[in-house]
Amino acid sequence: MRYQKLTVENFLVFIGEQEIKIPDKDGVVVIYGRNGKGKTSLLNAFRWAWTGEVRKRSTRPLPLEDIANKVALAEASGDSVRCRVRLEFEADGAQWDLTRSLIRKGDECSTELTLRRDAVALSAADAMRKVAELMPREIEQFFLFDGELLDQYEKLLDDDSTAGSTLRDAIERILGLPILENAARDSARVAEHAGELVAAAAKRDSKTKKLGQTLGTEQTRLRAFRQNYEAEDQKAKDLEAESTQLDQQLAEQSGKLEIKARRDETLKRLKEAKAQRDAAKEEFENLLAESWRAVLVAPIEARIKQDIKALEAIEAQLDELRFAATLARHYEATGADTCPVCESRLNANSRAALEQHLQGADSSELSAKEDKAAALKASLKRLRESGRGHELRANLRTVEDGYLNLQQRIEDYQDDIDDFEDKLKGQDTGLTELVQRSKNVSILLRQAKAAYKDEWEKYEQAKKNVAKLEEQIRKTGAGQADPSVYERQQTAEALADLYQKAIVIYRDQLKESIQEKATELFRSMRSERDYVKLAINESYGLRILDRAGTPVKHRSAGYEHLVALSLLGGLQASSPISGPLVMDSPFGRLDDHHVDGVVANLDKLSSQVFLLVHERELPRETARDLLRGRMLAEYELSRGASAHETNIQELRSV
Repeated sequence: MRYQKLTVENFLVFIGEQEIKIPDKDGVVVIYGRNGKGKTSLLNAFRWAWTGEVRKRSTRPLPLEDIANKVALAEASGDSVRCRVRLEFEADGAQWDLTRSLIRKGDECSTELTLRRDAVALSAADAMRKVAELMPREIEQFFLFDGELLDQYEKLLDDDSTAGSTLRDAIERILGLPILENAARDSARVAEHAGELVAAAAKRDSKTKKLGQTLGTEQTRLRAFRQNYEAEDQKAKDLEAESTQLDQQLAEQSGKLEIKARRDETLKRLKEAKAQRDAAKEEFENLLAESWRAVLVAPIEARIKQDIKALEAIEAQLDELRFAATLARHYEATGADTCPVCESRLNANSRAALEQHLQGADSSELSAKEDKAAALKASLKRLRESGRGHELRANLRTVEDGYLNLQQRIEDYQDDIDDFEDKLKGQDTGLTELVQRSKNVSILLRQAKAAYKDEWEKYEQAKKNVAKLEEQIRKTGAGQADPSVYERQQTAEALADLYQKAIVIYRDQLKESIQEKATELFRSMRSERDYVKLAINESYGLRILDRAGTPVKHRSAGYEHLVALSLLGGLQASSPISGPLVMDSPFGRLDDHHVDGVVANLDKLSSQVFLLVHERELPRETARDLLRGRMLAEYELSRGASAHETNIQELRSV
């Protein structure tokens, strides 16, 4: 698909008829506008053309009576005013002209949709069907990107998020999975119908009548279980959509958006702290298995102190004994008249004192003391080696302290969450009702998912029962249906099984493709070289992996932005549905370096990109330098005579 021209008339801030012409080639159209000058209104012009819906920044629909330009209504003085968006584009080798109009006169509003293919108008019913086929409402968010609503992409990382689940379903729709799912369901129903003919034939034969009746009963149960699980599945999807809408309404309440964001961040930290606490608890329990060693720490330490003191005393005695032995050897060698230390002559008194001292030096005592010292040293070595309980006790204390700190942190987070919830409830009755309704919907959603699982399991068991009964009927050789019935049944069952397997294979292939394309785009835009890969989860959420293959936690708002853009590029490259990408405020969370990286890689996002930016986000000279030959045109949104008048001015075009 390629856009060729957009015309707006009396639509929101655009008074009169104004247009944007798009050169017929791949590239980027940059539309500049300061805050409040109509960038989001222009995004809504594309949305209005495709879906008939205009949204506030909170994603809630704008009432029809507020779509027409206020200045045009005032100048009409009660006469009718036409509000119109016309989109001309090429798709499937044909020229298309899509126009959606609203006529307002006073409080009366009427709308009209027209679609021409190669200048030939389609009927109203065919126009609605074709528009829904070209741009399904569920997936328009992937082609009309609002940078202010990035948090919805972050919810894809939360497996329990209803908003993430709704977005996941939209992604699978753009990827074409519902086609296979519908084919599998239709094939199963054909097989069921053929099975009913088998049962009817068996009932007509006396030999198989009882088996046929049992088979008919089981087929009735099978059909009921299928209808039940399909109903519960649809109920869950409706509740998910309602839950997402309620979340958006809660966020929209005056002064509550920041509180909700802080609550969501705290919930994320609470989840991480609980995981860390559980890991600490497991480590503590493993250490407790050897905790008996810690009991020995005190007596071992006391024994070590005792032995050290005894060893010190023996070492002192040994010093004296060794000195005395040394003196005795020297005394014997030098003779009785000479001092063995200074070799001076000894008088009678000195000789008598020395001999008395040497008589107290017993060599057997020295040997005994040395043996005792050696024994004490060996004992100390063994005691110290067996003192691992001391280390264990220290580890136990460290892990326990960590566990208690995490538990305290969890309690603090829970208190913060309760405080946030009170603030979200407290100021008006309407918000309180919204909060309560959101809780009720969450409960109903859990019940619907549980009921779906239960009915699905019953359905699968009933299928096995039906297969067994049909096999028994075939073995009797009686009460057989027409061979074509069996052939149809077997073919339908084989097809249903084939489609189910194809869904699994196709989903895995798509995820691999999205991950590969998104990673390629991410690597070309990111500045942190240690962030080397994106990893996709079951809900199509993308996590950043570092060089060690470890997921990056607490990634910045800027990197959340890059990941969301990478997902869009991966979807465009992997999906059977692709088209122009209109981006409003696409750089709000990015620094200058990452803005440059994104702009330089816009051609990898889509063949046609429309950037709705202000000059602080993307200076004009920077855009021209980075885009060079890929810039198709530049436009500027400027204020007219009042705040409700914006003019579209073309600056340059290729």
